[in-house]
Amino acid sequence: MDPEVFTSYEEITKLPTKTRSIFKEFKVNILPGSDLERYLELCERAEETIGLLSEAHSAKLHHAQRVLLAIVESSSLSNLEEKTAFKSSLARIATNPLDPKTPGGSHALNMVFELEFLQYIRRRGLAAQLGEPDIVVSAPFGEYYVACKTINSLENISRNLNKGSTQVKNKGQGIIALNFEPHICFDRPYEAQTVFEVFAVIENHLNSLYSRFQKMFDSRLASGGFDGVALQTSCIAVIAESPSDMDTITHTVYYSRSQLQSQDASKRFYWFKYSMLGAVSKLIHGY
Repeated sequence: MDPEVFTSYEEITKLPTKTRSIFKEFKVNILPGSDLERYLELCERAEETIGLLSEAHSAKLHHAQRVLLAIVESSSLSNLEEKTAFKSSLARIATNPLDPKTPGGSHALNMVFELEFLQYIRRRGLAAQLGEPDIVVSAPFGEYYVACKTINSLENISRNLNKGSTQVKNKGQGIIALNFEPHICFDRPYEAQTVFEVFAVIENHLNSLYSRFQKMFDSRLASGGFDGVALQTSCIAVIAESPSDMDTITHTVYYSRSQLQSQDASKRFYWFKYSMLGAVSKLIHGY
């Protein structure tokens, strides 16, 4: 089973040129000495460093290419609203810290999460675009909204849920996607025999986090502001069955409480959840 995202070293070295071109097109300056500038330089030298990087530096290169790939893959825009949202994301990414362990968090990290979650949706064949609050998905029952929140501090989960709920409710119906990467951050490549092994490890972490705050989640879901939550994180892994030493493994768990929510909310969330769950997730979860 191949990882969902595979980027060769040759492809990584091409990302900086594409990224710089996008920033130039949108007239957004890259701040000298910024994390983004360092990421560009790191990726430009990717092929030169094959086999020479320590595990820690491999993880840094992996994160750098993820940021650039998210920018490049999200740059095909269909309307003015999406272009405006994308330019705003570029401006924050260009000037703010991008390290997942940034003390206090960073607006740029959430921008990257929005772009990655957008691509995550599109890879499942769903039509989606950047918008307000963050992502707008075309569903059979109308527009479905995704508010993306990076959880930099577990103490701020309630505040993020409240803000996301307000954003979704003001637009219509949707979910809140929570990025827990700052708390499930792999400093080194995770070595495993198969992709499924990595999924299982990530899922254990996400389930543990959800269990700690289940009463809070249940209360917010019962309030009717949003249909469900998606807890997600990504990591670098070295999979024995893969030819790459820099695979991106992303895993998401979905939660709702049908007994506490309206039937319509449950149906909408069911549609989104099972649209997002591919063969891999079905096998892991036993669906």
